[in-house]
Amino acid sequence: MKKWIIDKLPRSFYLHIKRWKYKFSHPYAFRNSQKMRRTVTEQGYSYKGFDDKKAIFVHIPKCAGISINHQIFGNLGGGHTPLKEYLKVFEPNRIDNYFKFTFVRNPWDRLVSAYYFLKGGGYSQEDSHWFNEELSSYLDFDDFVMNWLNRENIWKWHHFRPQYFYMLDNRSKVSLDFIGYYENLEKDFNYVASKIPLASKLSRTNKSKHKNYMNYYNAETRDLVGNVYREDLNILGYNFDNTSLYQQIAKRDSQLK
Repeated sequence: MKKWIIDKLPRSFYLHIKRWKYKFSHPYAFRNSQKMRRTVTEQGYSYKGFDDKKAIFVHIPKCAGISINHQIFGNLGGGHTPLKEYLKVFEPNRIDNYFKFTFVRNPWDRLVSAYYFLKGGGYSQEDSHWFNEELSSYLDFDDFVMNWLNRENIWKWHHFRPQYFYMLDNRSKVSLDFIGYYENLEKDFNYVASKIPLASKLSRTNKSKHKNYMNYYNAETRDLVGNVYREDLNILGYNFDNTSLYQQIAKRDSQLK
């Protein structure tokens, strides 16, 4: 279907067509996604908690998502599935009515966390293997930024993909109900808990071990990262030292329903 026709479709029609097309063009994947809505697990991935809690969590890598998933859903939820993929899994009325949220992080900080997390073995054997194959030859974080990081390479592994990739629907027909900030994690998680609702506080797990992220940058690498992740900076409003955070939170809170 031509792009201009899709852009003019009402939201409900757009969601129905998107899910119908996925169901019939990728029947095995669709059946598997529906099976995940019935899967009960404590260690693996499941969409069942999303239906049970009437909430969809978009887990952006290295934004405390594992802790959030375990605290709310009791497992790994949907993993690093982008919002646009959830539109194919859930019925349009559920997309409309479920509380859709994510957490984001300063891109300079997130990059340091991702690099050291993978260097330390990551979460899985696949993480460890990918780091050894792709990044182990770089001497340190500075070498990695100067000689590997660019706008093409960041798409090679999910920990380095831009945050907007996970957050945005391609046609801008569906938006998230809440964007929490990693830097304001406790307060923002409490807001999420009030919407679901959830009577518990967040317990942090899966932390990377490294110094304050600003210690890893000089002027050149700071600017290089800013250019590579410029869409995230434009959309999320971060600056290098997080002095903009108060304005980011205030703007977000003024737009909450």
